[in-house]
Amino acid sequence: MKIQVQCRGGEPRTFRLGARWLHVTSVLDRVADDSVRRFRLLVADGREFVLRHDARSDDWQLAAVRGPSSRF
Repeated sequence: MKIQVQCRGGEPRTFRLGARWLHVTSVLDRVADDSVRRFRLLVADGREFVLRHDARSDDWQLAAVRGPSSRF
């Protein structure tokens, strides 16, 4: 699922899921592969999200959701 992401210092700080903007409280992990970067993020309600960024197209995608009820 394509998403909108706002970054600071090259890392996601907020991202839009549906009508809501979620604020990143912590970047738990980062992985870079050629032109693709993945970030494992924690948001305030305890859920973890994995976001994927394709540097060539500048597209962001939601790759995974984990945590309390894993709801959007």
